[in-house]
Amino acid sequence: MGKSKGNIAVATLDIGTSQIKMGVYCPSLSDKHIFINSLPNDLIYGAAGEVRAEYRVTREKCFALFTELGAFLQKNHIKVLHIGICGHISSLIEWNTRTDTPPKQPFPIWLDTTSYPSLDEYHAVMGQGRSKDIIGLFLPPGTNWLLTKLMHRRRSGWPSDAIFLQVGDCVFHELSGEYRTHFSSQLSMVDVNKKEYAKDLLDHLMLEDAALPTINPAPGPVLQAQIQRFGFPDESFVYPALADLHPSLYGLRLRDKEGFLLANTSEQTGVFYLHQPKPADNFLHIAFDRGFINYGSTNTGGNLISWFLTGVLHKEVTPVVLEELTAKAAAVGPEETPIILPYLQGERAPLWNSKLTASILELRSSHTDGHLFRAFLESIAFARRQCFEALGIGELQLIKIAGGSSKNGLWNAIRASVLNKPIAVADEKELAMTGLVDYILDVAGDAAGLAAGLATEDAAAHLIAKPAIGFAIVEPDPGQIRIYDEKYRRFIHYQGLLS
Repeated sequence: MGKSKGNIAVATLDIGTSQIKMGVYCPSLSDKHIFINSLPNDLIYGAAGEVRAEYRVTREKCFALFTELGAFLQKNHIKVLHIGICGHISSLIEWNTRTDTPPKQPFPIWLDTTSYPSLDEYHAVMGQGRSKDIIGLFLPPGTNWLLTKLMHRRRSGWPSDAIFLQVGDCVFHELSGEYRTHFSSQLSMVDVNKKEYAKDLLDHLMLEDAALPTINPAPGPVLQAQIQRFGFPDESFVYPALADLHPSLYGLRLRDKEGFLLANTSEQTGVFYLHQPKPADNFLHIAFDRGFINYGSTNTGGNLISWFLTGVLHKEVTPVVLEELTAKAAAVGPEETPIILPYLQGERAPLWNSKLTASILELRSSHTDGHLFRAFLESIAFARRQCFEALGIGELQLIKIAGGSSKNGLWNAIRASVLNKPIAVADEKELAMTGLVDYILDVAGDAAGLAAGLATEDAAAHLIAKPAIGFAIVEPDPGQIRIYDEKYRRFIHYQGLLS
C-alpha cells in the first residue's frame, strides 16, 4: 500500500447522526486506531417528522477535521495517505452537476419520516416478497430507505441538473472530483448480487442512472487543490463511501453463527454465517465478506436515553450525569422497575411499524429517576431480544457488541441477562472507523497497492497488520435471568395490546 510501512496512514471519516469523527491508523506509531477529533453533527427537527441536515455545515466540519488530520500527518512525516469514508445513509442530497454545488436547502436524512405517504407505492413495488426478485433481498417497507424518499421526491418532478448523493458521496466528490459510491450506501436501490442499480426501480421512478453516483469501490486520487488545502501527502487516495454498518461489521471480525449488536443512536442487530442461511422474515439478508448476514436496523437505542435526559430530566447528556444515573440504576433490582415500550419514533426490525408509540407500564409513585433510567436500558434490551429471537437466538454461542452505549457496564450486564447469552464487548469504541481500516487493508488492499504505484508482488511485500481489537466477555447473571424472562413476557404482552 505504499513505499514503506513507516510512512503510510489510513485515515477514517465517520459521518454519524450525532457526531462527525476523524481517526487515523499509522502502523509506525501504534497498533491501535488513533482518534483525532469529533465535532457535533447539527440536525434540524420538525413537528411533522422532518429530520434534516445542512450539507454546507456538514462539509465545514468535515473540512475542519481534514485540516487537523493534515497537521497530524505532517508532524509524523506521513508520505502516503488512504482515506476511508462511512456514515449514515438514505439521505437525499440534490447536488447540482451543472454548477457543481450542493443544495441550498436542508436535506432529509434517514430518520426523516415525511415520505410516509409514499409507503403504499413502496409496498406496491417491493411488497409481498417482490423485493427479493428486484434487489435480491427482503426489504421491509420503511420511510428510511432511499427508494422511499425518491418515490416521494418524484411527486414534484425530477430536476434536470441534479445527482442524488449520500452525504459520504458528497465528501468523496469534494476530495476526488468524481461521483462514485460503494453499493452499501445505495442499499435499497441496488441489486446486491450484481452490485448495480436495479433497472426495475430506475424504470419505475423514470430516473436515469446518471442521476445516481456510479457504483465502483476503487479508490481515486485526491485532487491536488485539496492536498494543498489540507496539507495531505502528495500520494493521497480516497475510497467511495460505505454505509456505516459495513465497516462496523468488518471491525467485529465475526465468526460463524455469532450475533452482533451495534449500539449507537439507534441499534442494528444480526447474525453472521459462513454458509448461506434461510433469510429471516422482517430482516435483511446480504452477502458479506466471506459469508452472509441476516440483520435489521432499529429506531431504538441511545436516542431514547438522550431524550429521557434532556426532555424529561432536563439535564445535559454528559459523562457525569450518565455516571450518576447509572449508579442509581445499579442500586435497584430488575424486579423493582416498570416496563417501558420504547417506541418514541415507531420501530423498524422486526416490527416495521412507524405508528407505534412509547408507553410506561407498571409505574408506581415510589419510582425514581434511577428506576426509570434502568427501565429504559431494560426496554431497549427487550426490543433487541425480540430481534434475536426472530433471528434464531438458540444457535448463537456469543453476541459481539460495539458502539457508544457499549461503554456502559450496567447496560451490558442487563443485555447479557436479558438475552441469556455471553456478550463480547469490543474495546475499540470507534468500531466503524477501525473496521474501515480493515476494509481498506483487507478488501481493497490490492487496488490500493496499485493506486500507490506498486507492482503486485511489491504490494504483497508491504502488507500492513490490522489494528488491534480486543473483546471483554460479560456473562449473564443467573439470579436475573428468570426475572428478565418474566418481564420480557409481559413486555411482549403489552406490546400486543398497545400496538
